[in-house]
Amino acid sequence: MQAPDTPATPAPARKSLAAQLEDGPLRRELGVAPDAPPAERPPSPHDRRLRFTGTGSAYFRVWVVQLLLTLLSLGVYSAWAKVRKARWFAQNTELDGDRFDFHGQPLRILAGRVVALALLAAWTWAFDIATWLGMAVLGLFCVLGPLLFASAQRFKLANTSWRGLHFGFDVPRRQLYLVCVPLLLLWTAGTVAQALGAEGWELVAAGLLPVLGLPWAHARLKQMQHSHAEFGGRRFGYAPSAPEFYGLYAKAVALAVVGAVIAGVMAAAWVGLQAATAAQEGAGAVVLQQQRQALIGLMAGLLVALLMWLMAWPWFAARLQQIVWSHTHFGLLRFRGEMRGGKLWGLVLRHMLGVLLTCGLWWPFAAVAIARYRVQSLVVLSDEPLPELRAPAPAAREGRAAGDGAADFFGLDIGW
Repeated sequence: MQAPDTPATPAPARKSLAAQLEDGPLRRELGVAPDAPPAERPPSPHDRRLRFTGTGSAYFRVWVVQLLLTLLSLGVYSAWAKVRKARWFAQNTELDGDRFDFHGQPLRILAGRVVALALLAAWTWAFDIATWLGMAVLGLFCVLGPLLFASAQRFKLANTSWRGLHFGFDVPRRQLYLVCVPLLLLWTAGTVAQALGAEGWELVAAGLLPVLGLPWAHARLKQMQHSHAEFGGRRFGYAPSAPEFYGLYAKAVALAVVGAVIAGVMAAAWVGLQAATAAQEGAGAVVLQQQRQALIGLMAGLLVALLMWLMAWPWFAARLQQIVWSHTHFGLLRFRGEMRGGKLWGLVLRHMLGVLLTCGLWWPFAAVAIARYRVQSLVVLSDEPLPELRAPAPAAREGRAAGDGAADFFGLDIGW
């Protein structure tokens, strides 16, 4: 008996040579449609958004007491105030119904601030005294700076906990210096070149170095921060993000230039008005006119700095959160930053006006409003319930706080 014919399996369709090209102008000219973009991850019922429960009125009471004690102690109490602030913000931050906590002690922070003050004073005056002394201080910065940064990270994370498990930070010494020293050299390139007597194209080149190198160095710093952070003995991971940092810096610079132009137009209009007023007052008001010009110059400089910051910082901070957390993972967990520059800009503008109109008394309310938006813009993406995630709990480590005090003194506050 003849066996029935077995239906042949259709051979997979072969892509044409044009279809195998990467998407681009040549492929479009050959009439091949671009590949469909990858589907976005569907929402999971186990995704969790961080929640901030603190209020401005509650923080105002904490802030007033800490401020008065800091003033009465001539700044000595500031280390205790910093720890109290960190603990308050941590205890008012929740994930999946459980609060964070902060366990740091302030004594070593005070020592760190003394170190920071000494380094800052040495850097400010060293090149004025002698070039060799300035270069020696720069070398000291390159030796101590990375250690202070790692100490700050270790202190903040090792003293922060969630569900009884502590965070941590552990980075090899060699990698620490490979990441931090180039950043320090880029940051100080212009100052060092000017102190060494560079002129013309040499000074311009030294000024361009930070512009070209800081996005790269900043991306490497964030990669080191996140890829060597730990929770419960397990390490976080971080994918490289340097190209996105270049886009971040380019747009921030463009926004800062817009702010400077707006401030320049406002200052020019004000100068013109003052010149017209002085002309009406006659030649007897020369001294008064000079005083006005000095005051106008000072106010114009402050206005330029304020508008550059106001135009660039909210967008920069929002986009930075999006980039950094989208490249971070913790095992199967992923993260999504949802801060938006426009909303953050509105918050900053509104609360900045409140701070100015109340002579600073509105500051606690502004700090809480911005912290709430920043915290609640972070979403933890998970395909399983967070209580089922397990990690080995290592012994709690206090960490060294000297670097934390120094980092805070130099404006590198990277905690709550």
